[in-house]
Amino acid sequence: MDFFKRYGAIGGSQPQSPTETIQRMADRAETSTLLEDKRAAVLGLKGLSREYKKDVGEVALDTLLKVLKEDSEDHNLLKAILETLNNLCARDSPGGASPETGATLVDPVADKFSQAILHDSDDVISIFLGLLGDADFYVRYYTVQLLSALHMCAGEELQQRVLVSPTGVGRLVDLLSDQRDIIRNEGIQLLIAMTRSNADIQKIVAFENAFDYLLGIVDEEGGVRGNIIVQDCLQLLHNLLNYNVSNQNFFRETSGIQRLPSLLVTDPSQTAAGRSGHPMPDADEDLEWTSQHALNMLVVLDIIRMLIQPGNTNTQSNQTAMQQCGIIPPLLQLALAYEAPSTVRSQALYAIGDVIRAHQANQSLFQRILITTAVEDDSDPSNQRAIPEPAIVIVIRLAVGKHPTTVSANEYYIVRAAATHLVQAYVGGNADAQLALAATLTPPGDIGTITEPEQHQSAGSLIVSVLLDWREASKEDVWRVWYAALLLSTILRDHNECKEQALKITLGDVSKGEEPFPLINEIMSQARQATQHGADVRVSIAMLTLISVWLVNFPKGVSVFLDESANVSFIVEQISGSTGINALVQGVTAFMLGLVYQFDIDPESPMSRESLYPIISKRVGADQLLIRVQRLRDSKEFQYAVGLAAGTYSSAYGGTPAEVYFDSVFADLFKMHYESFRAAVRLGPNEAMANPNYAYLHGGMAGYAGSATSGSAPGTPRMGATAISRAASPSGGVVGSVHESAPINRTPAEQTVAKSEFDALHAKFVEQASQIAELKHELETSASQAQATLDMAKSASDAGASLDQERQQRALVEAERDEQAKEIARLRAQLDDAQKQLVARQENPQPTSDVSDVARIAELEQQLSVLKLEGSQHEANWQSQRDELQKKLANAEKQVVKAAAAGRNTNKKKEQQQATELVTLENDVKAKDEQIAKLTAQVAELSEKAKQLDLVDELKERLAGLEKEQEDLLVYLADQEQQAKDNRAKLRGYGEAISPSDDEGEDEDDEDDEE
Repeated sequence: MDFFKRYGAIGGSQPQSPTETIQRMADRAETSTLLEDKRAAVLGLKGLSREYKKDVGEVALDTLLKVLKEDSEDHNLLKAILETLNNLCARDSPGGASPETGATLVDPVADKFSQAILHDSDDVISIFLGLLGDADFYVRYYTVQLLSALHMCAGEELQQRVLVSPTGVGRLVDLLSDQRDIIRNEGIQLLIAMTRSNADIQKIVAFENAFDYLLGIVDEEGGVRGNIIVQDCLQLLHNLLNYNVSNQNFFRETSGIQRLPSLLVTDPSQTAAGRSGHPMPDADEDLEWTSQHALNMLVVLDIIRMLIQPGNTNTQSNQTAMQQCGIIPPLLQLALAYEAPSTVRSQALYAIGDVIRAHQANQSLFQRILITTAVEDDSDPSNQRAIPEPAIVIVIRLAVGKHPTTVSANEYYIVRAAATHLVQAYVGGNADAQLALAATLTPPGDIGTITEPEQHQSAGSLIVSVLLDWREASKEDVWRVWYAALLLSTILRDHNECKEQALKITLGDVSKGEEPFPLINEIMSQARQATQHGADVRVSIAMLTLISVWLVNFPKGVSVFLDESANVSFIVEQISGSTGINALVQGVTAFMLGLVYQFDIDPESPMSRESLYPIISKRVGADQLLIRVQRLRDSKEFQYAVGLAAGTYSSAYGGTPAEVYFDSVFADLFKMHYESFRAAVRLGPNEAMANPNYAYLHGGMAGYAGSATSGSAPGTPRMGATAISRAASPSGGVVGSVHESAPINRTPAEQTVAKSEFDALHAKFVEQASQIAELKHELETSASQAQATLDMAKSASDAGASLDQERQQRALVEAERDEQAKEIARLRAQLDDAQKQLVARQENPQPTSDVSDVARIAELEQQLSVLKLEGSQHEANWQSQRDELQKKLANAEKQVVKAAAAGRNTNKKKEQQQATELVTLENDVKAKDEQIAKLTAQVAELSEKAKQLDLVDELKERLAGLEKEQEDLLVYLADQEQQAKDNRAKLRGYGEAISPSDDEGEDEDDEDDEE
């Protein structure tokens, strides 16, 4: 109120009310003809709009809009109007609360004025959009802020007005290229709000080259390690692509996907994996992850996953584009970066799984990726050596291995869930990958994998060892056992060859007199012990569900399972128990018993269906069995698993650990076989054999009619072109003859055969199929052996030819050596003759020829020295050639030996070559790391300088703001002073004796001078 006491009084001591002052200023702004007067009035309204928002809006809003339309060329006036409108439309935080708390602010006054602006008859929104192109900083800045405030109050209406404007969206996108960071950042926030749910604006913004602008800003701000502006740009990019197929296609066609791998590059330490599948840190590197860095990376990973969602029409194309641009290696480096937050690592693993899911080329590429890990040398624990391992082995180690000491078990759960998702995506629709993983299943007793370090084990061996050593594993983290069971279920799922491979694994050392014990029965034994010893119920459930997946559609496995009598006894005990037994375990064992009964069709089964039926019908009771399974199906734990499998709940982090008991593999299996299970347990043993639901188990025979007659069981097969005629003998037997005949039109009752003959035909068919399979296997084995023999023979032949060539070359060299030796002998003989002649001449001197003899001797000595030099050279050449030939001969002999042992040493040689190449690559990586460290230091120095410059810019902005406020105050004071002069003049006119002020005195002197 001091403002009104000081400037608002016109006469007397009565202060002017705020409403009257606002009305006077509004009238003055509307009626004044001078821009200075309008500007002063608007500045006054701006100052009052913060404290008296409602009064200013109700009185002066229309006036402000009118002035804006009429005098939009004066920047100072525009700034004052836009600031005032911002104050009127901005929502105030109740009680001074910060709007960053996440709660939606409610301000009816601001909403009322925003609606009035949007419903203006002259379409003032188009004027605001036009002002976005103004070069003045404050005009553009306040316009963006005003549009943001309007969108917060009435977003849909503002979006419609922007879409109607021909250049409206283009003006908004132009804000991304503004060199002034404040305006650019405000523009990003406005576009984020407008593209969140409007597909039309998303498309227009995308086609205005927004992708390049946004990725360019991300690069300028330091990539994913940048500040919150990077997060805003990535969020806007996410909005443009989310649920918008045309924008996703445009993003791919404009090479946007090719720029995603560069956003994933972070610390150099992620280039190598360390112990237990975790990268080895470098002490000289700063590996700290800030919360902003993690948020930025999570948005990038979410964008990648959004582009390859299953079921979309463009997912296959996007997967191919990502594989071609090399996105899998940086994702793997990020997933294996132990210093990264668990949320980031898990999302990276999910992204890899989405990239390779149902994409054969990407799955093959992932299968070939090798990761170098540092492993302790057994002979010298202090010495570490680099060993390349397949990426799938490292991922499985993440799923079932020990968690880092710096991360809790529940926090690391999301990494295990993501790693398992990746393995499931790798084997999904990839039977060869399932077989490859099943081939690594190794009995732990052979190599002592339970006590050996994790990095010494294969993928399958690690899974088996965790399952069998569940006591030690569950002490640290029960999810190790749970996910080990899930991974083995994934490997065995719907693949009888893998089940057969796993069934061959036995425990027990035969050399020590121990009886081999199948792995399936050992896992059942461990499940029994876990239940009896009161372990975490998830351990028992995981093992029992694994065995259920193993037994489905696998009669041979059922036969081996029934060979251990304790298995059925334990199942019956769990189902029949009333106290102290978990209801979930009861349901799983009841379902397992139904599966055993349903698929017990192996002729060599130790317990036939006739033996199992009394246990189900009398000892347990079919009704009680169905009730146990019904309770399992209705339990919230199982329904949660069904929701995760169907995507009802968010599966981003694999569900909530406290609510997860069942995996998706068992949930799908249960839903698929529940109805057939209900039907099977109520049928007798003979009726179950003839049930049409089991047609695919009887050699794939077609023609099940599903009808019955008085002489046949329900569902017996009908015969087609080959008819079997039967006649009853007097003794009650059946006499049959088989002959070829044309199809005869018969009723379904007539086109049936007796069950005994069908069983005989089926047994004969199974026997022939097994013989064919054995012959095929023997043929393949012989072919592989023959091919190996041919390869060895070819290698030996090549080595022999090389040896013959070396021998021929050696013979030529020896012949040349002999000629050189003869030449040396001849020269030596000449030398001896010359020496003898010299001695004879010395004994019998001839004075007449002294000079000539001396010359002759000198010449002979010179020739002798030359001959000696040549001889020594020839001898050295010969010796070197001889050594070289000996080396070549030795190498040839070694090649022959190596060719003979090629089948045994090929793998070792390749490993040595790979190890050498990897050492070379590591040296190169170290050199690059040193260069990166230097560049990082330079970047740090530049960052410090940039911070200083930012501080200078901030001070300049504050100074400019103070100058602007000073200018506004001076204008207002001038206006008040002029008003005071007018009031004094009026009072003098009324006869009041008021002395003139200093300014008025000067004005009168000036007038006198002019006169």
